[in-house]
Amino acid sequence: MYWRFDRPESSYVYPGRLDDWDGTELWRKYSKEIGASRHLSNVFNVFVVMQIFNMISARKIHDELNVFSGIFENPTYVTIWVIIVVGQIIII
Repeated sequence: MYWRFDRPESSYVYPGRLDDWDGTELWRKYSKEIGASRHLSNVFNVFVVMQIFNMISARKIHDELNVFSGIFENPTYVTIWVIIVVGQIIII
């Protein structure tokens, strides 16, 4: 498997860097035949989306069913929520 380090005892996946901090090649030796490294950012994206939904559902703590009631009454909350969503879209 080309996305793992060359050491059989290591199960770590190559990072996106072409070279290691000490100058040894990481992904550079595979970049010509395979192309750019694949960043597995799907887990991070799912985590952020879960946190966004958690922000919405954590607004009501007294067994209230409608978590969306009054969601636009606090402009600071809406602004932070929009910044996180837009930032996540830019990152991905």
